[in-house]
Amino acid sequence: MTVQRQYTLPHCNLVLEGLSADANDPLSPLAVLMNAECHLPGASDATLTGGREFLDSLVAAVSRYGQQLLSGVPSPAPAGPGQPTVEVKPGEGGYHHLLVHQQPLGEPLSDINAQPPLDVKLTTVQFYDLMEAVDQLLADTQTLPDLTAQFQAVSRRLVQPTEPIAQRAAPAALGAAVLAAAGLALFFVPPPEFEPTRPESESSAPAESGTNPLETAPGAGVEPVVDTTESAAAGVDLERLEAAPAITDAATLALLRSDLARRLEENWTDAPRPSGDLAYRVMVSEDGDILGYKYDSDLALAEVDNTPLPQLTFVPVDGAEPVRERVAQFIATFTPAGQVLVEPTSAPTAAPAGTSTGATAATLPPLENKIADGDRIRALNGTLYDDILAELGPLSASEDLRFRVRLTDAGEVVGYEPINAAAGLLARETPLPGLVTAPEGDRNQADFQVVFTQGGVLQVSPWDGWPQ
Repeated sequence: MTVQRQYTLPHCNLVLEGLSADANDPLSPLAVLMNAECHLPGASDATLTGGREFLDSLVAAVSRYGQQLLSGVPSPAPAGPGQPTVEVKPGEGGYHHLLVHQQPLGEPLSDINAQPPLDVKLTTVQFYDLMEAVDQLLADTQTLPDLTAQFQAVSRRLVQPTEPIAQRAAPAALGAAVLAAAGLALFFVPPPEFEPTRPESESSAPAESGTNPLETAPGAGVEPVVDTTESAAAGVDLERLEAAPAITDAATLALLRSDLARRLEENWTDAPRPSGDLAYRVMVSEDGDILGYKYDSDLALAEVDNTPLPQLTFVPVDGAEPVRERVAQFIATFTPAGQVLVEPTSAPTAAPAGTSTGATAATLPPLENKIADGDRIRALNGTLYDDILAELGPLSASEDLRFRVRLTDAGEVVGYEPINAAAGLLARETPLPGLVTAPEGDRNQADFQVVFTQGGVLQVSPWDGWPQ
């Protein structure tokens, strides 16, 4: 039985049509979604149409952008080899752009035959009506009960400080300036003269020529004032991190270095280029958070706000509390050519003999003999999902763990490669190390993306996208 469900608001009308699960009950949930239409009156009178893939992408894009709009914290783009069908991006003048990537009818989504995206310009009121229609759909358990919005907490590294670095450094700089002024004023104040008392028998004696042995020269004993303005302007106190235990494992340092370079590059794309190299000493925690940084030159201090370091640095609630977690130090250099170079401050310590640092978790070599059969790739994807799920237990991850996993055409796991720093640090908590059974060889192989989400959901998909 074909049924239709509508969610109508002044600036949005969301219509779903499909087959009811129970032919005798028109209020039963939809077993199959045949068509989804989104009418946006006033926004060029646009009408967006598609199937279940379009609806899932629309719900995910609107929910993610709405969370970003209401919280003020930018939400990272969803990771994955493919491009989402629907995206929502901010525009100028308070407008929002709803982008729908079009594709010729009957053809799968790909970069080869994709058409220019349909750009629907929405006001804030229109977007809020669209978000309300999506929320009503998600709350309606009698339409598509399996359709849910995957909300998750944004990593603390994305939360920007509420005050700019110059404003946060102003009180310390003012205090240092007042201290320097007071010291300078005291420098010109002569010490009081002092004449020791003498017995009466000596009071009538003529005074000896020369100066008083207890008299001090002007300015003597005044300690020099240390100007801490520059160190305060750096915005970061690394002294409290010096006592923290250091990360010495070579594999962990390599992962943290790669993750730090990637995040700095992604957040420095639109910044003005410096006139010279800007070098900073950066402290990073085990989960990849930037805990502090220190400029290495006057130029680096002057142009620190043009780098992503102030925005990416985690500011603790109690800055005086000692740091107990292990940290790693790197030298991050921003070059005038637009490059970000990250180097360790010292050579990493090799792992003790007889211990494993996760050799199967090292960077996978380029894949030469790829499996070309689409049916076989789908079968391997399902096999890998079932094998991981059978051994999966609770994880202590505070963010998504992303891996690249390589399988042979027989379904044997050759190795895996962590994509982010958290994945490398917590790889041993996942079933992946125990699933590696096949050595590298000349057999045909395929790579898959495996994601252990923060909410405990397992996601497995082909690395190069689903075959046609």
